[in-house]
Amino acid sequence: MSQRGLPRPAARIYRLSLSVVDRATDVLTLAALVAMVVVVTWQVFCRYVLGFTPVWASETALLLLGWVAFLGIAKGIREHSHIALGMLVDRLPRPLRLVTLRLAPLLMAVFGVYLIVQGGEFTQLMMSSTLPATGLPTSVQYAAMPVAGVLILLYSALQLFGLLPLDGADNGSAQGPSSSGQSLRDEDIR
Repeated sequence: MSQRGLPRPAARIYRLSLSVVDRATDVLTLAALVAMVVVVTWQVFCRYVLGFTPVWASETALLLLGWVAFLGIAKGIREHSHIALGMLVDRLPRPLRLVTLRLAPLLMAVFGVYLIVQGGEFTQLMMSSTLPATGLPTSVQYAAMPVAGVLILLYSALQLFGLLPLDGADNGSAQGPSSSGQSLRDEDIR
């Protein structure tokens, strides 16, 4: 990771903190995905084998789907697997490419702030209502937005300040640079 300007202890704390956030996000996303598969499988089994449908299953699966989707957006931004116009950016002259590559994390950070603000408002508005089948507060469903917004803002800010690599080389992945030429663009920024 590029921790230019950070003293050695601060760089270590930074790497450890980021690792904890990354792992927690991954564990939550995977747990929600596994739970969703189990719930849907149980729902199908009950419907076709046992002859009834649990009333809570559809609602729970949709709730989990929302969490998986929003946490997946944050993970996509962290790992640079979000939708990008790499072919277009690669064809731009170098000065415009540099501007574009700094603008992308800034726009993602703005999106993160939007999710924090709007998701926070939705979550607060829904605290007094409950989901009909599970009895959970409806705010549980909307809380995925501000949580993902915080993660998106964090990852975008780290990218913006050069503290999160563009090519994923430092996140432990065994794969090489992506086919969109992001590692070349990372060199352009430095």
